[in-house]
Amino acid sequence: MSLKINELNYIQSDGDFYENPSHKLKSIKNQQMNRFVLFFTLITIFFIGCKKEDIVFNTDLALDSRFIILNAPADTTKIVVYSDHNWTMENRDNASWITIQKGSGNGTAYAIVAVPNNTSDYPRAATLLFKAGNKIDTLKLGQRGIVTPALAITAASVAAPAAGGVVQTAINTTLPLSAMNVGYTYAAGNNWISGLQIADGKVSFSVTGNETAEARTAKVYLSYSDVLGINIRDSLTVNQPRP
Repeated sequence: MSLKINELNYIQSDGDFYENPSHKLKSIKNQQMNRFVLFFTLITIFFIGCKKEDIVFNTDLALDSRFIILNAPADTTKIVVYSDHNWTMENRDNASWITIQKGSGNGTAYAIVAVPNNTSDYPRAATLLFKAGNKIDTLKLGQRGIVTPALAITAASVAAPAAGGVVQTAINTTLPLSAMNVGYTYAAGNNWISGLQIADGKVSFSVTGNETAEARTAKVYLSYSDVLGINIRDSLTVNQPRP
């Protein structure tokens, strides 16, 4: 048997050719290296492509808030105005309790307003008007009053005497009746409840005698809403038996 290694990396043995094992191993290693280099290159390209780009924010006019609510004590607040132009802020409602400390600027900057103590029981609100170029925007500025609104009727229902009379039940409220809206619904009959009052932690009203042949039911609604968007409501069911 004779062995001969030719220039094509094959071994010749008795007229047959076999691939040289050492060159085959080298070829495999080269392929693995090439694959590694290709993988590393792709990963590098991926991370470069995913690099966060700088974002430029351009706007004619925008505000960082639509509604600012301050507490009753005197206070100062800042409003971020976003703009690429000169801008101004105005007290649109000419509210006497609002003082503009900084009402103009160029580019993104603060507008500043101040309010004194609100000595009223109830909140107040006004609108600030912003202008920049041909753009207009508004912001509502509110200030709470001394009283924190509360309204809760202790009982869910009460029984009224068939012959009529005064009915009362406990109520927890910081609001006078004059600040509330009062409503009634009747399942049978009409207007047999009247004279509603709130005093000394009680809500009271009069009912007329039931002159029908059936028991009847009505509902009393008390509600409160204000300029700050506060809405509270409670109700009381009144049951009156038949005579």
